Amino acid sequence: MKKYLVALLLSFLLVVVSLGHVSAQTIAERNTSINNWKTALTGKAFPKSNTALKLTLTEKENDLKQNVLSRLNTNPSKNYIFSNITSWKTNSTQLTMTALNIEKMATLYQTPNSIYYHSPTIKQNILYALNWFYTKAYNEKTVDNYGNWYDWQIATPGSLVNTLTLMKTDLTDAQLQNYLKGVNRFNPAKAATDRYLGTGANRVNKAFVIIMSGVLGNNQSKITLGNDILKRVYVPVTSGDGFYEDGTFIQHTNTPYTTGYGADILARSADFYQIFNGTSTLGTFRSLPMMFKYLDTTYSPVLYKNEPLDMTRGRGVTLKATTSEQVGNGLLYDMFTVSQKNSNPAYRKKYAILTKSSIANASLRADFYKSLTVAQAQTFQTLLQNKNISNAYPSPTQNKMMSYASQMIDRKPSYVAGISMFSKKASAFESITGANKLGFYTGTGALYLYNGDNAFEGEYYGTVDMTSLAGTTTDHKTRPITVDNAKYLNPQAWSGGVSDGTNGAATMHYSMKNVTGSSLEARKSWFFLNNRIVALGAGISSKENLNTETIVENRQLTNTARNTFVVNGQTLNLGQTKTIAKTKWAHLNGLTLVQNIGYVFPNATTITAYKKTRTGDWNTINTRNKSALTSANYAGITISHGKKPTNKSYSYIILPGKNQKATEAYSKKIDIEIRANNLNQQAVFDKTQNLWIGTFRNPGTVNGYIGQTRGAIMVRKTAKTEKVTLSDPTMEQKSTIFLVPKLAGHKLKSKPAEATVTTSGKNWRIQVNTSAKNGKSFTVLFGK
Repeated sequence: MKKYLVALLLSFLLVVVSLGHVSAQTIAERNTSINNWKTALTGKAFPKSNTALKLTLTEKENDLKQNVLSRLNTNPSKNYIFSNITSWKTNSTQLTMTALNIEKMATLYQTPNSIYYHSPTIKQNILYALNWFYTKAYNEKTVDNYGNWYDWQIATPGSLVNTLTLMKTDLTDAQLQNYLKGVNRFNPAKAATDRYLGTGANRVNKAFVIIMSGVLGNNQSKITLGNDILKRVYVPVTSGDGFYEDGTFIQHTNTPYTTGYGADILARSADFYQIFNGTSTLGTFRSLPMMFKYLDTTYSPVLYKNEPLDMTRGRGVTLKATTSEQVGNGLLYDMFTVSQKNSNPAYRKKYAILTKSSIANASLRADFYKSLTVAQAQTFQTLLQNKNISNAYPSPTQNKMMSYASQMIDRKPSYVAGISMFSKKASAFESITGANKLGFYTGTGALYLYNGDNAFEGEYYGTVDMTSLAGTTTDHKTRPITVDNAKYLNPQAWSGGVSDGTNGAATMHYSMKNVTGSSLEARKSWFFLNNRIVALGAGISSKENLNTETIVENRQLTNTARNTFVVNGQTLNLGQTKTIAKTKWAHLNGLTLVQNIGYVFPNATTITAYKKTRTGDWNTINTRNKSALTSANYAGITISHGKKPTNKSYSYIILPGKNQKATEAYSKKIDIEIRANNLNQQAVFDKTQNLWIGTFRNPGTVNGYIGQTRGAIMVRKTAKTEKVTLSDPTMEQKSTIFLVPKLAGHKLKSKPAEATVTTSGKNWRIQVNTSAKNGKSFTVLFGK
């Protein structure tokens, strides 16, 4: 019996010792995570000689001094902590503003090199502010959660956990646990299935708050719960919010948001990699490595150097305080952070090159580092100084159709073009709480061409005529927005494209009925070829007594003196508008050859061209912007279809990177033939590539190619092969069927599992199973 008791006691002691070891190990890992995150928030110490980093820090110190410390109130008799934030009891946004101000103080208090580093006065102010915020505004007993849920559940607690990370060593455990009570009160999830957690970026941000609460409070169950919550974010979806196999990212059910809400997911993913670096916990985040795939399919395609394609930013483009370069730099930093956790050296190097080359030129500007965090600036500096990483910007030729977003992206060595359409699933735009009040036309065929001339930066959205966006056909009609987050969907199913990965065609039949209430409708197709973009329009009809026109160009000029604008040999000076008949070509000069743009009209066309100054107010498009007049210069070309048009059409070709002489010469010897441009089909033939592309809104025959169903088709021929690519832009059909004339001596070489190829007389009958209804393109190869 004694032996049994002794054995039992020894077993008990071993368990106690083991538990003690696990507990000590857990605490050590929590401390590692806290230190990791603290460094990510503040950066590391740097030499005084580093003027770029000093500039970054000085910007933040000036902001703190002018906008935070000068307004700080420590008089307990007053019911506010900052003199400009006094309505926090009724305005939830002011809760977030308060929390953010406290975080700014804490960040510089813990930032090496800062004049506020470990300042006793700043420390005292931070501790006072934290206690005030907990006692007065945000605690476990707060019940009047007025205003926007986002402030209560994401923005305020997200900022608060950052501050607690920074100040943990200056807080008692009792204080820390108290301050976490407010965080936990508004993030009460007990399981990953709780409905309040939401989807997409909202879900990942709530997971971040829960995980950080667990890290700070040494609560493993919260870290595990947060991990479980995240899993759903990374799993590809086929409807609603999230990532799609074709690269699309959707938020709010119907709005493409890759570099808007999608940027939040990317940023938080990078955060998790940083927080848990060097801990065993990182290995438990098994869904996180999905981001390696999404860097390739979703994020990198929508960047032009350090500038995101605006059609992927949603309503965010209308907020003046957040520039496209800031968004782009943030994306690159987060992409680089995530990519460097990949086990494949080639993958890591690919993103190191992409990041370095994307910022190489911009980093030469004196103000480049101003808007970065110290950690971001240090990462970029280290990369820029690494001679083993090339700074040559990758220049792939890639065409990509993101069907669920109704967006096509065409990458060529010297430019990136994007076309933004809308469909039964993808909204033309989104407006919430006074943001993007004039976004009606941003997703109705707007063409975004990026060639390094910064046309979409600066004062663009504050000054551009939002009813006259390049690529669109417009009657300039708008209407008041009375419902937040309303859906502006296309009643027509035809909206998609076909792509073989190198070239592609985007196509859309649409009505503005659900967008502006207009009866305007049109059939449009854009053919993205090598250094040429062909735009066709047909069936342009409307009952509105409004001037209807197609906007060939409406481009902001960033160096007006050198941006000479010539139409059919006539030079337009600033302030001039001319209507020019029988126009065959136009040219807009850039600062460099690649920034030149040529415009050619296969059929001599009467156009109106202008070079003018526009004045606007950012507050007009977003009520969060301060009201102030601003101006910018523009060059533009329009094709008028008149009032109440019936079955009008147009055609033009855009030539990125062509100089004036080459553009005029091209207009006399065009290497593209327009084979159809009507209500049913639009088709072109590119003689330089022996490439034929057709969009068949209805069955029919064009040049011997027979569409037995609706669909889009590409036929690329070489000396020995014929590649046929098919798709269903409607995303509604069970199958797409085309008959393609047989070529002598050709046999079937390869096909996807979804395709069935049979003989029908002198034709190949190609039937593709499109029951997945995902808009995907399928390629069948014939050859000798």
